[in-house]
Amino acid sequence: MPERIIIIGAGHAGGTAAITLRELGFKGFLTVVGEEEHAPYERPNLSKGFLSGEETEPVWLVPHERWEALDVAFKSSNSAVAIDREKSEIRLSDGSYVTFDTLILATGGRVRTLPLPHHDAVHYLRTTDDARALASKAKTGASVLVVGGGVIGLEAASTLKGMGLSVVVIEASDRLLGRNIPSEPAQWMTDAHTRIGVEIRLGCALSALTDGQNGAVTASFDDGTSQDFDLVVVGIGIIPNTDLAEASGLSVNGGIVVGSDYRSPDDARIFAIGDVAARLGSRMETWAHAQTSARIAAHAILGLPPELEPTPWFWTDQCGHNLQILGEPASADAVIARDNNVRLYMREGILVAAICMDKPREFAAARRLIGKTLNAELAADPATDLRKAV
Repeated sequence: MPERIIIIGAGHAGGTAAITLRELGFKGFLTVVGEEEHAPYERPNLSKGFLSGEETEPVWLVPHERWEALDVAFKSSNSAVAIDREKSEIRLSDGSYVTFDTLILATGGRVRTLPLPHHDAVHYLRTTDDARALASKAKTGASVLVVGGGVIGLEAASTLKGMGLSVVVIEASDRLLGRNIPSEPAQWMTDAHTRIGVEIRLGCALSALTDGQNGAVTASFDDGTSQDFDLVVVGIGIIPNTDLAEASGLSVNGGIVVGSDYRSPDDARIFAIGDVAARLGSRMETWAHAQTSARIAAHAILGLPPELEPTPWFWTDQCGHNLQILGEPASADAVIARDNNVRLYMREGILVAAICMDKPREFAAARRLIGKTLNAELAADPATDLRKAV
C-alpha cells in the first residue's frame, strides 16, 4: 500500500481518481497538482449550458467542501515540470518538489491550434476561462465562423446559434463528425443544424485570417472566397500532453502507453488515465472514459479486484437533440435500422455498437445487450422490445 500518491492533472479524470482512492479506503497523503485555479469539473457543459449562461457555474465533480472532508491537498495554478523516477520526485512550476510512492498522470490534452498567425478574434474551448472569454464576446446578432465539424465545434455552433448569433461551420472533409461516427447518424446531426439555420460548408478549409472592416476578421478559404466574421471558434481536436512522461523515459505512442489496469509497462508505480492514456493501443476522449479509467487505476493501486472496463460510449447534445454512441461501429459487418433514429451495428450476428438519437430507452437496452447475439428480424422491428431480440 503506497503512503503518498501524487496526481498530476486536476481535471475530470484526476479528480475522479482522488475521490475513488479515498472512497476505497486510501488513508495516506493524496495530492492533486492542477494548472487551473479551479477545483476539478466536468468539461461537457462548457460548450453548452455554461457557454450560453444558463448555468453560472461549471459542473463540479463534488461540492467544494467535500474536498476538505476527503483530505485531498491541491497544488492549484501549478504544473509539473519534471519527473525524477530515481528519486521518486516531481519538480513543480512554482519551484517546489513533491515525492511519490505512486504517481497518476492525468495530464489530458491541449487544444490543437490553427497553423496561422494568432488573431484576437480566435477562440478555443477547453477550459472554463475559455468558455467565459467566448461568452463575453458572443453578442446577439454577431457572426461566428466555427472551424471544425467535430463534436466540440458542432456543440459550440448549436449553442451560439441559440444565443442569437449567425453561424457558419466549415469542415475540411466531405462530412461532419467523421472521426468516430458513421455517415448516416452524422447526417442526422447535419440536418439538425441546417434546420436551425447553421450554414454548413464541407470540403472547405481556412487559409488566412486578416483584419476586416469595423473590427471584424476576414476569413479567407481555400476555394478563393472570403467572408467577414465577428468571432472565430476553433474545434479541431486536442494534442495529448505526453511531454512530461516522454521526458521521464515512459513509453509514448499517441498517448502514454499503459496496460489494461492503466499502469505503465516501464514503471509499476506510474499510471496514466483519461484523455492522455493509450490503453492497449487505444486512446479515448470521453466523459465516460475519464470516469472508468480513474476507477480502474484506483483499484489497481490499492490491490483491489479489478472493475470490468465497460463498453465505450459517449453522447452529444446539439440543436435540441441527444445523440448517443455505444461501442465501435466501424467494427461491424452489418447494420440494422431499427427505426429512423436507431442503428444497431452487428458483427457475425453479435451486437457490437449502437447509435441512437433522442432514444434514451433504446440506448439503455442496447447497453445491456452489447456482446449478445440478436435475431435480426426482431431487432429491426421497433414494435418489438429490443430485449426480446436476444
